[in-house]
Amino acid sequence: MKFLLSVFIVFVSVEYLAAQEDQSVTKGFIIINASKDYNIAKGVVEDANKQLGYEIDLRGLEYNAAVGLSFSKENCEKNGFEFPAYIQRGREKDGKFISIEYTSGYNNFTAGYYIVVVASYQKGKQEIQTALSEVKKHYEDAYVKYTDIYMGCLH
Repeated sequence: MKFLLSVFIVFVSVEYLAAQEDQSVTKGFIIINASKDYNIAKGVVEDANKQLGYEIDLRGLEYNAAVGLSFSKENCEKNGFEFPAYIQRGREKDGKFISIEYTSGYNNFTAGYYIVVVASYQKGKQEIQTALSEVKKHYEDAYVKYTDIYMGCLH
């Protein structure tokens, strides 16, 4: 009986992981800066706005000592989230924008950094290479980092 229960738990875990994978999309983020200091990232955002002319879209996120970035307590309460709460960027539409994101919220990113992102696109879209070429005229060290973003039920 103990063996069967263990097999069932593993089976459920594999099914759960498969469902998560089916509900994720690989997104590329163009990053121009990574810093452990939020104030440095804010300065880079202002500079990028002047250099690139892209809209600043911080998504209402604020510095939070406990989790890096969070939506405001009021926003969390309004949306039924426990405060503090950070949700990965990438669930909304793709395009060019300037934001600060916190790497601890992303798979395959080195944790603990505030990154300045200037665009995101689904993997395989030509727009990401076009945008990267444009950004590199002002930020030669800009790069694309890909990660899977959980989108919820896609079907």
